[in-house]
Amino acid sequence: MRRMSRRSLLTSLAVGTTATALAGCARGTANPSPSVLRLGHTYGGGSLQNRASDMFAEEVAERSGGAITVEVFPSGQLGSWEDMQEATEIGAMHFVIESVGSLERYSTLASIEGLPFLYDSEEQFLSVWDGDLGTRMIQEIREDSGFLLLGDMYRGPRVLNSMRAVESLEDAAGLKLRVPTQQTYIDTWRMLGAAPTPLALTEVFAAIEQGAIDGQENPIDVVRFNSFFEVAPFVTNTNHLYGNFHFQTWGDTYDNWDDATRQVVDDSIAEVSAWYRQTSIDETAENVEFLEEAGVEFFEIDAPKWREAILPMYDQADPTVQSWVEEIQGS
Repeated sequence: MRRMSRRSLLTSLAVGTTATALAGCARGTANPSPSVLRLGHTYGGGSLQNRASDMFAEEVAERSGGAITVEVFPSGQLGSWEDMQEATEIGAMHFVIESVGSLERYSTLASIEGLPFLYDSEEQFLSVWDGDLGTRMIQEIREDSGFLLLGDMYRGPRVLNSMRAVESLEDAAGLKLRVPTQQTYIDTWRMLGAAPTPLALTEVFAAIEQGAIDGQENPIDVVRFNSFFEVAPFVTNTNHLYGNFHFQTWGDTYDNWDDATRQVVDDSIAEVSAWYRQTSIDETAENVEFLEEAGVEFFEIDAPKWREAILPMYDQADPTVQSWVEEIQGS
């Protein structure tokens, strides 16, 4: 699998995007039979996200008989996920691996991923997103945003990862915590007493190391594979959010591909998604064991107390989101 340098890629993207514009194509459309698909993410080289990316590239090459190549750009090589989403909009990229909530700036419904303590269990979350309700939410997000979410790579619950121990809700007071640039995340941690700081994931390690922030929150594999445990050796099992990663693509671009290309992409993503979920679940214990051996300390929370602190978020949510919450809680 061929990878280009950042400078070469940016040059080629600029040329390709200009050519598309000059040809009068609609925003985000692409050649019906692309020979190269570009995929990016902000996660580390050894991460599950990157292994999934490489697997996707292999599947696409095999299923297309070598006619389609996937170029993978990990570790924020092309910038933040916001940068990559914008490149996907204009057709300069094809896929970004990220979660539903990363589209909150495009779609109010996408903010539902950031509502804390929405699901009672992993099983309930998977049931919702595997079923009709999940399908309808993805369709509405596309109608709102233009982005189509393909696949469902279960990422596990998010945990708190900090420089100092957080054993109780009171310990979270004043904690300078990196959060994604999403309002629901900011609101959540303010209500929990922390001082949330929106920051690109690629900047987190240095910010913790330099003392600009006290920690971050993400699934446990991110703590390990982005090496955050080296500068933040405490994990609090808040399990405040469950989520999936998806292959985010521009819906009109996808629709413009020929049937054969879409079939190759769909079948490859289905294979990767099934592998990702099982691997994510299987590797959770391994990641915890690795982190414990590296000296990371783990703490549990008084979940009802933490839930009570964020209840006003449900009342303040957009009415459309509230209606989806009712369906989820009734599932």
